[in-house]
Amino acid sequence: MRLLRSLSAIVAILLMLSAAAGAAPVYTLNFAQGYTGGPVDQWLRSRGFQLEKDAKDSRRLQLSIAGDALTLRALGKLRGFLLNDAVNLPRAGRVRIEWGINQYPRDVAYSRQINNEALMVYFFFGSEKISSGHILIPNSPYFIGLFLCQNDLVDHPYKGRYFHTGGRFVCLGKPKPGETVTSEFDLESAFKRYFDKRTVPGITGIGLGVDTSASGNDGRAGAFIKRIEFLDDAAGG
Repeated sequence: MRLLRSLSAIVAILLMLSAAAGAAPVYTLNFAQGYTGGPVDQWLRSRGFQLEKDAKDSRRLQLSIAGDALTLRALGKLRGFLLNDAVNLPRAGRVRIEWGINQYPRDVAYSRQINNEALMVYFFFGSEKISSGHILIPNSPYFIGLFLCQNDLVDHPYKGRYFHTGGRFVCLGKPKPGETVTSEFDLESAFKRYFDKRTVPGITGIGLGVDTSASGNDGRAGAFIKRIEFLDDAAGG
């Protein structure tokens, strides 16, 4: 009987893992689908993205699309963002990201307060504006930023220099340069833990950020992203 119970438990776990691995997305953002040529920045704007700060300058942040991936290449020290606030997902749920790093920024680590990354994927929650902690920096909705790293702890919610109340930064893995990886992350449960909340606002924005302003090697770095998928069946949009 004990053996049968053990086997049943193993089968149940395998079925759960299989279901999770095969979960169909309810909302997908493909970063190259439908691109047929022309300026990448204009194409991204047509899909709801606004280019902010150094992302506006192609001499500093080079954007390109090849195959099924959007590539972001920092040509020097910069801080740039691509923000889309037209997203409306009533529930956060789990998210899956297919992405990778071509070149890590040198000499950076959140654990040493050198908070740079080749690519950060931001998820914004709700519409309430939370204090940035600095009078000159605009307030923002709650957010969680996900990135790939070399020198930080995986799955640890780091705080940045600002937004201590409403922002966290989490490394999801340490792939080799050029390697494509698929990362999954439970936004809903993370939000509750990080911000000590019982309920979770919906997703109201998605952003991409590149920050090499304090890194070595003259700030050069590069990353790519193929798609973001929301897996929670209770989501929508």
